[in-house]
Amino acid sequence: MYKVLIVDDEPLVREYLKLHIHANQPDWEVAGEAMDGQEAWEILQQIQVHLVITDIKMPVVDGLELCRRLSQTKNPPIILILSGFDEFSLAQEAIRFGVQSYLLKPVVVDELAEALAQVTAQLDRRFHEELAFRAMGKISKESQTQVVKQFLKSLVSENSVEIKALYPLIFRLKVPLIETEGLIMVLDLDEDKLAKKGIPYSDIPIFRFILNQMVDELSQENESEFVFLDTDQNTCILVTGEDKNNIEVKCRSLYDKVSAAMLSSTGITVSGGLGTFESELFHLQGSHATAVRNLNQRLFSDEPALFRYWTEELQLQRLALLDQTFTSIQFAIMDQNEVAFLMAVKHYYEHIKDLSALHIMKIGFYLVRNLPNGSLERKSEFLDNAYHHLQLAYRNPPESTEAIIALFRETFNCLTKGGREEPVPENEQDIVSRVKAYIYSHYAEPLSLALLAEKMGITPGYLSNIFHRTMQESYIKFLTRVRMEQAAKLLKMHPPLKVYDVSERVGYVSVKHFSHVFKQFYNTPPGEYQEKHIPS
Repeated sequence: MYKVLIVDDEPLVREYLKLHIHANQPDWEVAGEAMDGQEAWEILQQIQVHLVITDIKMPVVDGLELCRRLSQTKNPPIILILSGFDEFSLAQEAIRFGVQSYLLKPVVVDELAEALAQVTAQLDRRFHEELAFRAMGKISKESQTQVVKQFLKSLVSENSVEIKALYPLIFRLKVPLIETEGLIMVLDLDEDKLAKKGIPYSDIPIFRFILNQMVDELSQENESEFVFLDTDQNTCILVTGEDKNNIEVKCRSLYDKVSAAMLSSTGITVSGGLGTFESELFHLQGSHATAVRNLNQRLFSDEPALFRYWTEELQLQRLALLDQTFTSIQFAIMDQNEVAFLMAVKHYYEHIKDLSALHIMKIGFYLVRNLPNGSLERKSEFLDNAYHHLQLAYRNPPESTEAIIALFRETFNCLTKGGREEPVPENEQDIVSRVKAYIYSHYAEPLSLALLAEKMGITPGYLSNIFHRTMQESYIKFLTRVRMEQAAKLLKMHPPLKVYDVSERVGYVSVKHFSHVFKQFYNTPPGEYQEKHIPS
């Protein structure tokens, strides 16, 4: 049951409103009535109501002053004002104090019913949001951590279904994943060292689990590091900080600790790759892809390391050839062409100069691990065999490439065909226009590319392409611009809003992140911007 306070200096108006609220609004209870703003203010010091219906012109304290006082309270009620035709300018002024709507006198029953229905819907939404927030607060710390891990995994793998399901939870939990900048660091075991120690391929997941747990434990002392596994079971860490140097120092420190701990406890070395710096959550997929690519430098390195950039020309050439080979292998699998498959592998090994047994093993693992998956049983059986051959190759380096090619000959019938073409919509411009309209209407909500794509009935990848092609900017940049423009308008309001209130109203969980983005957009912090634009 929602409560309303009626404020009007005319007894007949008060009775009229009470009568129709009692008769036609079962969800509402008239908690009290007052003949002017001062009496209403005193009543509201004693009771709490959800709605105040007030006249504007009243003796002692008028409706405008009552609205101003209520706007300065911690949790003000919704205000609905009553005004005559000659009071429209006053009604407009009242809106500055948070008044959401008004009714013209004499009040029509249908208009009163419609206004109360809108307020009821608003209060219902607020109640459900508070209920959800309280429920989120009861989730254990461990459960929250698992939600974050799964969300980050879905984010870097672009799993639109899980992103759509988990992002609202992250938003409600108010987890500040990125406040200024961050990057993804990817760590993985050096599998050649596992093979050298004679560890069976089936035991490698155990050592990957040990690595992940060790990183998790070592990063717990730093709240700006979030550990998760990607779809390839690499240990990934989202590392955030105040600036790029600070983030790189954190990455280096964590890598050194993890490497030392793994070497001491298992005798296995670890390599890592750093991704690009990002200030937007939904750009982390690109950071992860870069980190994985940088990690591939270990294929051509004799020693484990934390790799940042591809710098040597020889390494770049080798990577380009590796990518070309991998693409050829994928097409050969799709075309069911075993000859093309084996020729691609042979071409690669023949064009790499001075290929050592160590590099044969590393590159062999890379190709095997990154090929399309077949049935789990057959793939597992093949990988055991491939792993065994790689161990033999490490102990007895082959004189020709045939022995290496033999490692992949059995893969062909174990791999499956995949992929489908993206359907082309009838009108891309209409889709982009609908996306823009949706963003303008829902910018304060947690909006992901997956959610927007679902609303449009297309895939996230296709929406990203047509939006960027049409608007010459990504959807996240457009969304950020809309949020910043709305934030600027809110910061100019009188009476002034708190910066954290503005932050939440434009869809940011962290006020620190909001301030960082706002400063980047307007070259000034939101607090200073507000001071410059609010009249003294």
